[in-house]
Amino acid sequence: MTNFFSFGKKLRPDDKDGYLFDPIPLFSSLSPSEQNLIEECSRLVSFKKNDIVYEEGAPPDAFYIIFSGRFRLFTRARPNEPENTILYFYRGEHFGETSLLTGNVHSATVEAKTDAIVLKITTENFHKLIREIPSFALHLSRSLGRHLTRGELGYSHHRREVRIASFYCNEPTAAAGRFLTDFLASLGDVTRGRMLVMDLSGRISRFIPPDILRSGNGHFDLAAMKLSGEAEVCSSITKSRHGFEFLSFVPNESIGNDDKKFVALLTYLSYQYDYVVLCLPPVETPVVVKALNYSDRVYLWAEKRAEAFSLASGKVADLCRDYGFNKNEIRIIMPHGEKVSERDIPASPVPFEIRLFSMLPSLQYQRYRYERMVNYLAREWSERLVGLVLGSGAAYGLAHIGVLRVLEQEKIPIDIIAGSSIGALMGAFWAAGLDSYEIEKIAKLLNKKNAFFKLLGFRDLSALHMGFFKGNQIMKFLQPYFRDMSFQDLRLPLKVTAADLLTSEEVVFDSGNLLNALRASISIPGFFRPFSHKGSYLLDGGILDPLPIKSLSVMGVRKIIAVNVLPGPKDLILRNENRRKRLHAKLRKQGPWRRMWHRTADRMQRRYSGNIFNSLMNTIQFMEYEIAQRQASDADIFIHAAVPDAHWIEFFSSDKFIAEGEAKTREQLAEIKRLLLE
Repeated sequence: MTNFFSFGKKLRPDDKDGYLFDPIPLFSSLSPSEQNLIEECSRLVSFKKNDIVYEEGAPPDAFYIIFSGRFRLFTRARPNEPENTILYFYRGEHFGETSLLTGNVHSATVEAKTDAIVLKITTENFHKLIREIPSFALHLSRSLGRHLTRGELGYSHHRREVRIASFYCNEPTAAAGRFLTDFLASLGDVTRGRMLVMDLSGRISRFIPPDILRSGNGHFDLAAMKLSGEAEVCSSITKSRHGFEFLSFVPNESIGNDDKKFVALLTYLSYQYDYVVLCLPPVETPVVVKALNYSDRVYLWAEKRAEAFSLASGKVADLCRDYGFNKNEIRIIMPHGEKVSERDIPASPVPFEIRLFSMLPSLQYQRYRYERMVNYLAREWSERLVGLVLGSGAAYGLAHIGVLRVLEQEKIPIDIIAGSSIGALMGAFWAAGLDSYEIEKIAKLLNKKNAFFKLLGFRDLSALHMGFFKGNQIMKFLQPYFRDMSFQDLRLPLKVTAADLLTSEEVVFDSGNLLNALRASISIPGFFRPFSHKGSYLLDGGILDPLPIKSLSVMGVRKIIAVNVLPGPKDLILRNENRRKRLHAKLRKQGPWRRMWHRTADRMQRRYSGNIFNSLMNTIQFMEYEIAQRQASDADIFIHAAVPDAHWIEFFSSDKFIAEGEAKTREQLAEIKRLLLE
């Protein structure tokens, strides 16, 4: 049987067999034996675009986990009711479990929006896995909490999903209150949904800026609420000037221990709001346990670096173990942009959790970057992040400039970029704040006469056992644009991919010195010396991941635009045909002696094309193209912007590459805009 879990494995220092690093949250905490059991109980099934997985009203027969593609959950048109799209499912998500767990028929229809592959688990095997894999059951119990239903109160139709997040703050401060306010304001701008903050801690309301909350209607007494009288809470809800609403509670024993009333209240409110934030107290109570069980995301506020590492090594582990959260569902928020360097990491084993941190720049001194980060977190929770993946390809990668130009002109929002090799470089320019015209100016500094000397040069020649060139000259060329810039200085988050020469492990940079990461990602084997990094050597990222879609999907980015600029076999055949046609057209116009001269020149040129540089580069690019084509199925929008009549070394011919990037992106523009509306 195909090993579903091998894709994306990496080696962990303390685990010789590797560990799961797949963008499927449901599999994030499975042991090897549990993975094997799921393989035995499931099979891969493919769907074509517009295929129906199951119909509304049909009895449940299986549980589905999405490996690639997108699906739409909707209700069909009824008399006096139009067809209604409820939500979309993306890679890593699952559906069908609600009806299997409740025993009810499906309340909506699921349709494939793209060609897709899912893991299908039959009803019998689904219940077997629940019995035998505790973490599987735990994750699904939280998932069911997100689909709260109120059939006993007359709710029979399927409603849209409510999103619930827990906000944990050990000691609330003005900075925490400011962040929560700005986060909700940004969430409102992004989603236009109804938002509610439930202050279960009884402390956060004191730190909400006084000009934000309007005059309140008092605190709600959970102890006095009857199980059928949840509607009386409405009179205690306070509106804010930023669009969200706020609910404070009377501090008594009930707010900590009466979990049944809390669940009834939360269920009622879930029908009134699209987003609910639960502010939790630092102590664990029955109500806190229920709150976490119903949450799909947790934000942990850490005022100081020491507290952040304490949360990473303790609280995060508890949340993952006891409540089934995975690393993509937890964020540790640190104010004031405190940078975490390697020397700050304590001896206790927490390096894997470091990726949970979200560093907030200073609101006072770095307002733009602060607002950008808060907006990113809001788009992340609402699953509206749009990612751009820029592939490898040497000079072919100049086509990325044309792609970026169309995105700029059409105001397509991009939240995060991932790139390999030349794609990482183009993405870094853009993330650093340069627009496509400024990047084009940099590209046009190169011409046939100076390109070799600006990017390589004789002084850069290296001992041949390490590579033809040291890579110092290209670093010198890039230095004025990036200087000592770190990833934290970029306007957009960026993921730069490289490959470990000694372990074949994919290495993704998203922190530290930007120029060093780029140098690693463009270390073409044979051309440049491998980049020395932490006792190992790194090569061009395209070797392992020429189209690093996975770098974004593991972060929960739901909408991904991927650009492959590498020519395929058809492009290369077309290039050779065009070359022959041009030669024959030229020969027809010449006399015998000049025809002989042109034939001889063409023969010499073809003979030279077998040089060591072409042999190395073409071999690498043939391989990368095949890998990229397979990876492309994981993108929502795939743009193939390859120039057939070009060569990988033509860094001095930017115009034709940029024009191709623009043309191919405009061909997909309608689909891109349709994706943004989903």
